[in-house]
Amino acid sequence: MFTVRLERIRELSATTRDFRFVRNDGKMTEYQPGQFFRFVFTDSKGEFERSYSLCNFEELYGGNLDLVVSMVAGGRATNYLFDCAVGIEADVTGPFGRLLLPDAPLSRLVMVATSVGLAPYMPMLRELESRKFEQVVLLLGVRDRSEFIYSNELLEYAERHGFFELRLCLSREVASAAYEYDGYVNEQLNDLSLKSGADFVLLCGNPNMIDKAWGYLRDEGFKAKQVVREKYVFAKEKKSGAKKLTEKQKRLIAEKMQKYSRG
Repeated sequence: MFTVRLERIRELSATTRDFRFVRNDGKMTEYQPGQFFRFVFTDSKGEFERSYSLCNFEELYGGNLDLVVSMVAGGRATNYLFDCAVGIEADVTGPFGRLLLPDAPLSRLVMVATSVGLAPYMPMLRELESRKFEQVVLLLGVRDRSEFIYSNELLEYAERHGFFELRLCLSREVASAAYEYDGYVNEQLNDLSLKSGADFVLLCGNPNMIDKAWGYLRDEGFKAKQVVREKYVFAKEKKSGAKKLTEKQKRLIAEKMQKYSRG
């Protein structure tokens, strides 16, 4: 475990921000691109924990830990992080997770994400600059262009690296640019004509998207070792309160109280 301090906050969209934390011990963070860490924050109610994939792109390895956080209505982490100031601290453990690049380069790598599920792919792109894949395709699903976070970085990366193809899938706007497509990311899987044994697929984001994609890929002959899945489930605080006692429990308590009162 180590402690980090919040150094920078940036607004990426109306509902998304990225947060740069820096290690207090000055050490480099050891991890593999795609892995996540567990952060323990402290608010007025006490400590609580959340898991975030590292989104390091400017600096792949070092003392920085970049996080992307999407707003969740009523979420404890949202209320804390979206209203905090630079300087807050957190305890961190990790890394964890198996959303990793394959050891042996294959002919094609397909990375599928919705919304902030893009986060673990950003450091992977840096790693891919020194790895040999014939083709890398990123399918990113958003509702509209306002949710296209890290657009400048991704478009510039696609321009500089011929092996990389970006497909932005818009579910609520009409595609107009060459890299834009109408509909959802799953619709693009069929268009890519994926081949079991030659392609490797990473899925990250909305659980429904992942379940549908995995169902399609399984029908196409893909095995579990060729498809790595990581579902983003947004945590919401559970309502507190004691459960109501059953009539049987009430009778037992009454009998014990009566027994103790006799003693």
